[in-house]
Amino acid sequence: MGCSSDDRSPATVSSEPSLPAAAPAAPGSSAATDMPAAPAAEATPAQTGTPADAPAGGQQVTNLAMPEAQTGGTELVPAGNPDAPGTDAVLPSSCVGQAWPTADPTNPGPFQVSVDKNVGPLAGFLPDPVYGNVQQRFNIYRPSNLDSSGMCHPILVWANGHGDNPEQHPPECIVNAATNTWCGTYPGLMNQLASHGFVVIASLSTTTSRGEPLPTISGLNWLLEQAEDSTSPYFHHLDTAHIGALGHSEGGASTCIAAADSRISAIATVSGTRALTSLHGPALLICGGRDTTVPCAGVQTTFAGVADQPAIFMNNLAADHGSWLGQGGSKGPDFFALTAWFRVQLMDDQANRQFFFGPTCTLCTDNRVTIQRNPLVNQ
Repeated sequence: MGCSSDDRSPATVSSEPSLPAAAPAAPGSSAATDMPAAPAAEATPAQTGTPADAPAGGQQVTNLAMPEAQTGGTELVPAGNPDAPGTDAVLPSSCVGQAWPTADPTNPGPFQVSVDKNVGPLAGFLPDPVYGNVQQRFNIYRPSNLDSSGMCHPILVWANGHGDNPEQHPPECIVNAATNTWCGTYPGLMNQLASHGFVVIASLSTTTSRGEPLPTISGLNWLLEQAEDSTSPYFHHLDTAHIGALGHSEGGASTCIAAADSRISAIATVSGTRALTSLHGPALLICGGRDTTVPCAGVQTTFAGVADQPAIFMNNLAADHGSWLGQGGSKGPDFFALTAWFRVQLMDDQANRQFFFGPTCTLCTDNRVTIQRNPLVNQ
């Protein structure tokens, strides 16, 4: 696959939050050939996906003033050391802001969304399945009024599935149903989370479970530096004490590795896990009941192994490996579960606890899903 220049100009893209439109039918799942080895008892994540629509059209692109980032991760090896992340303790936040009000996770949030594209350090294992020997940077999905919202915005670290990106990144990374090409399938989810006030840092690496440090951890390190850099647009606007991580397919395995980092206080995975050897907060583990690429049994095994933190296992009964992206946007079970989960864990949104806690919790009575909760989940 052809390679592009790695020094594309950073840009900010703004859009109003909107309900992602229904995606086309999910493509057939196929196993990836370049996946890092997973433990024998678990399914090997692979990525095919159904794209949700990008943020609303009519976007405006402007130059983004951003301090130069150091290139990183030039000597990368396949990750397999669960202790590689986690060298830093939880950081106190220098941001001072208002308490978060509640918001309905089954709708887009109240914030207009901007995307800071191609920012941060070069990071990622090489050769990359899509970009070859060219390392990529990051996209950051965030509220447009970061500097004037009066809030301290929690950080979410996103990890792509194998061969995928948070949105299309031409010419290499595109969605083309005619050729069964599915790179750039997550813009609907990125927009949903950012519209609820999260700052989502998303690696453009397409093999996010490889490298030491992981590309996601390299991005987090950089963003935390930006939070204390007075020349940065993120300066004192981020809640660095509340950081979550999430990912799909291989990105779920990547998230399970990154969970060893003590700065990450909550995680969620969709259709991809590996053994959690170190976890510093609650975990939401989601599978698709019709997923033959990463069957629910492997995700459930990971859930069953969580004994020291609260954990919830959710089976989206009608979803395959990628169709969860096309189940009505924020109305879909995965979208609103992920949104509500991180609102509870990182924003202390008590009203959203109803989705997960209590005998008649919203997800407990939603016939599209089944859930299991370990004994540490406060009923």
